[in-house]
Amino acid sequence: MPVTGITPSGSAGWRSGARFTLFVLFFASILAFLDRQMLNILVEPIKRDLRIGDLQFSLLQGMAFSAVYCLASFPVAILADRFNRKAVILVSLLVWNAMTLVFGLSTSFGMLLVARMGLAIGEAGLTPAAISIIRQIYPPEKQSGAVAWIAFSLYAGGGLSMLVGGPALDALAAMDAPPLGLSPWRILFLGSFAIGVVGLGLVMTMREPKRPATPSTQASFRNFLAFVSERRAPVVCYLAAGIALNAIVYAVMSWAPAMLMRNHGWSTQQTGLAFGAVYMIGGGAGALIAGRAVPWLRSSEPAGSVVRLLRFACVLIGIALLFAAHAPDGTVTIVFLAFAMLGVGALVGVGVFGFQALFPAMFSARAVAVNFLVSGTLGASLGPSGVALLKGWMGGTDAATGPALGWFVAGAAFWAFLWLSAFLPFLRTGRVAGRDEPIAHGKPIKSG
Repeated sequence: MPVTGITPSGSAGWRSGARFTLFVLFFASILAFLDRQMLNILVEPIKRDLRIGDLQFSLLQGMAFSAVYCLASFPVAILADRFNRKAVILVSLLVWNAMTLVFGLSTSFGMLLVARMGLAIGEAGLTPAAISIIRQIYPPEKQSGAVAWIAFSLYAGGGLSMLVGGPALDALAAMDAPPLGLSPWRILFLGSFAIGVVGLGLVMTMREPKRPATPSTQASFRNFLAFVSERRAPVVCYLAAGIALNAIVYAVMSWAPAMLMRNHGWSTQQTGLAFGAVYMIGGGAGALIAGRAVPWLRSSEPAGSVVRLLRFACVLIGIALLFAAHAPDGTVTIVFLAFAMLGVGALVGVGVFGFQALFPAMFSARAVAVNFLVSGTLGASLGPSGVALLKGWMGGTDAATGPALGWFVAGAAFWAFLWLSAFLPFLRTGRVAGRDEPIAHGKPIKSG
């Protein structure tokens, strides 16, 4: 695959140019997840300073971000497929960094809500545009590994927010006179804003790869819808599986710490340190290993390699969570959670890559956005709520938290495995290949 616009000549040249671009995208994605996740360690000081309740704060953590993020992803992805992707990322980073500053200076719940929604709108432009760039600058056999680094940023950014943000908050709170006379939590958001300025400078040095010559009508929204319609059966199979895969991710992230505390009596600090390490190391390793493993599977189609890997991850997660949920003590539970997080990292690392591989490169960003909009929105809702409902059905006691999580994840993994298996026969029909051919009304144009 050509890598024009990165370096002018030589295989070593394109590698160095592509790696620098990937580093910039990786750094920007770390900033996004750092800004996104830092809120979760600042619950009490923000509530105390602004006098807001748990319900209001839950809106900041959930609906105000996730719903806006998923809805904003698609229109921004259309821009990324049609126009300069570097410009899309720059504007996105500028918006979410500005909203980080606004959040840190907010004096009311209304300001917090607007800033959080603005953060979601800004961050919605990054991943679709980043994956579109990666697909162009890397050859097919290298793309999954490169995308896995973007997935790894979730664990790096989220882990840093816990490992650095917590101690920094305590250190600022211990000062007699905090810098600028501001509350410690506000200082953290100002620091995140300053790091974001560095990210803006890095993105400005990145070069926009030159797209292959393609008439704008071929990349139209009409052709995208026609392409989806013609391949609706494999697309539905993948999205149905994706809903369950996302539900697994959100269920584990939401309820695994509660399982350790409720079922084994672990303290908040003990749980945070242990699960934080498992989250960052296990999840990150799973994402990177999965990205490297896709080419080794030697499937004729990238989506087929991903689906086979995702099926294995489903089996691993389902078994590991059942053992973790019924383990006799917390130490054994955390060991099985480490195996489960390897699988969760694989789901995050290559799941969205597999879906966009069904589409030509001209539709790559929109495919990522569709995956976020359907699988992400429904999975994010079903995962945490599904465990809570099952826990109530199993008695509603704190002791039911672990079994409810284990059986919900096992059921979701089985559901995903079935839909992924239903997807595989389409490989033999040629109805899942996202070939980079000219497209007219969703159909490849035959030459000659």
